[in-house]
Amino acid sequence: MNISKLIKIVAPDVSVNIRPGLHHFAREKDGMICRFHLRVDSAGDGLLVANAAAMARLAPSGVVIAKALLEGNERSAIVARLKKMFRGASAERIAADVAAVERMIARMESPDDGYPILNLADPALGPKSLPLERPIMADVPLCEPARAARVMERLWALGIPHVVFIAPADCNESHLTQAVERGSDLGLITGVRGRGSDLAAANRVADMAAAGLDHLDVYCFSAEERSHDAFAGQGDCTMALRALSAARNCEVCAVAQLALVRSTLDSIERLLETLAGRGIENASIFAIAAAENEANAAEPLAADELPPAAAIVEEAAERAGMRLTWQPTVRFDPSAPLAEQLCRGPRTSGDWSIRVEPDGAVFLPRGPAASAGNLLEDDWATIANSEPFAAYRRRLASDTHCDDCPGLAICAADCPREPAGWG
Repeated sequence: MNISKLIKIVAPDVSVNIRPGLHHFAREKDGMICRFHLRVDSAGDGLLVANAAAMARLAPSGVVIAKALLEGNERSAIVARLKKMFRGASAERIAADVAAVERMIARMESPDDGYPILNLADPALGPKSLPLERPIMADVPLCEPARAARVMERLWALGIPHVVFIAPADCNESHLTQAVERGSDLGLITGVRGRGSDLAAANRVADMAAAGLDHLDVYCFSAEERSHDAFAGQGDCTMALRALSAARNCEVCAVAQLALVRSTLDSIERLLETLAGRGIENASIFAIAAAENEANAAEPLAADELPPAAAIVEEAAERAGMRLTWQPTVRFDPSAPLAEQLCRGPRTSGDWSIRVEPDGAVFLPRGPAASAGNLLEDDWATIANSEPFAAYRRRLASDTHCDDCPGLAICAADCPREPAGWG
């Protein structure tokens, strides 16, 4: 991940006067199209996202510079404009800042990490250290096209540039392709997560790629075909590998979606080696865990087992040369089959995401499943000021790092031992 923080030149005397919301740009480089999303927040600061792979946090001056550069303005014109807006800043200082943003944009066009857009692998980076006015991503269960379109249009209006559709078992192929196409038409970064059996049938991956799919996240539970199929269904291991291969062939970012329970931990190293051998460079992972008074099932990990298990996974990913992203831990549900919980996946793709149900209900990445409001009916202030959102912010505001497991990426947002931080 490529994160850069620009420092304000001086406090502006006048409003930056750039419309808050999402601004979408496309630039050609070496015969390839690079997509940029510039989100401008209400205070004038913002975020620049390139190719769903690199992100930079921008101060108001950086927002002005980035937007002007992406619009193709001449450097001299940008310096002259900033000179009027930011009183007291020298032309030399402004020119240096413009050059710095120009270099940053050039780096973002070819980031070292192809995915994911937000990677908590660096414990120094997390929602606490990079407070955002609004989330960057929304996970949405696949639904009928008209409803999916309403959700996506609202996400775009709110400046949330990334949507991940969760494909159910035996999903409707037309709904899947139409959702991706509508997201792409709006300018959203669009991903799909699901089982290989539901994603690799017929020409679905190619059809989604043609519709504008940015990344495909495929459940991969074990290197052992029998073990994987026991969770995901007969023949799904073959289909999962087929879906990942098809994504790579279609130049769609292929992501292995892993799940951590006792039986998958035993084979995680071989699974990562197998995936790396097939050219898969990106993996996301969530754990299913049980609190002490619930730890009577064989498969979910106990709270105290999560840090050492995470250390095993992170070391194995590093040896395999794979980029690994942790997703919020899922609390084990004793009333539901484990296979169902694994294929349901995490509530959200990360701590900069929200869950949006087809009816518009909004849920936070961690904590009880309490709705923070309705995306289709409420304004953002109502959602952001709800008690579930406030409780989530309070939880992430506290320092959860300790000396017991320094440097673990799973600890970047919250202590994995604490059930209150599970979803």
